[in-house]
Amino acid sequence: MTARPFRALRRIEIVTHCVPVLDDCIAAYRKLLGFQLVDEGKIPEVLCQVWDTPAMRGLRYALLQPASGQEVYLRFIETGNPGGYWPPVTQGWIATEMLCTEPDALAAQLEGTAFTRIGGPADLYPGPKSARAMQTAGPAGELMYFTRILPGGSRFGLKGAKSYVDRPFIMVVGCDSMERLTEFYGGKLNQRIVESAPFRIDQMSRVLGAELGTTYPVSLAVVPGRQFLLELEEFPAHLHRRNRPDGQLPEGLAMVSFGSADLELLDLECRAAPRTMEGVPYNGRKVAVAEGPAGEWLELVAI
Repeated sequence: MTARPFRALRRIEIVTHCVPVLDDCIAAYRKLLGFQLVDEGKIPEVLCQVWDTPAMRGLRYALLQPASGQEVYLRFIETGNPGGYWPPVTQGWIATEMLCTEPDALAAQLEGTAFTRIGGPADLYPGPKSARAMQTAGPAGELMYFTRILPGGSRFGLKGAKSYVDRPFIMVVGCDSMERLTEFYGGKLNQRIVESAPFRIDQMSRVLGAELGTTYPVSLAVVPGRQFLLELEEFPAHLHRRNRPDGQLPEGLAMVSFGSADLELLDLECRAAPRTMEGVPYNGRKVAVAEGPAGEWLELVAI
């Protein structure tokens, strides 16, 4: 019997944003998108040790869960630091793509709210089963995409939303080298990589002052289980990395947490030794943090 390929990343569990004002984000995601507040408090010392971020100790956070009840969370941490979001575009984690059932209705609902529409809703490719997506900037400037997937409409077998607005299912990371992205996610982490191809990203061109219709190399790292993908984008070389204040997480879309293989099996240099973390959503599992080729942080939670 052929052994199953070893994949380091098994699922997305938490998307962490560092924001200037926590209460603004809690109110917007609960009222406008139907998320539930499942945990809040202050970042404990033990978690700061795992992250190696001593200046995060005692900062307020909130953990939100989609109305579907799926255990894929948004975590907002109040740092008071502005910036780290779009615009301008920087290398690192760029955007969170979430499932939804009706992007057109959601677009109308979000007009005049804390969410600013920057693109769509529009079909992503020709055909009756095309995914349809809208791009927005949230209350702290975070890029949030909302995508409808119809039955049979995904070449990767991805399923659609189970609530009006559901869980994150694709995370976008940008780097100045597709080769280094592929080497890390396909080599170090051994995810299946879809060969890169030029893709038109007009919202990127608007920010960079490039002509609309400009294409950028885009690839995908496949997370097993047909629930999640990572979108890998190659940026122009002049784009810098995300700012990281001393002793803190990177600004803005700071970190993505993954259910992972046994941490002892991963050939990664972590910021600190793995530690067992109690409480939601860790629930007694070992946790460590590694850094990707664009300065993006990955929190690895052993399954």
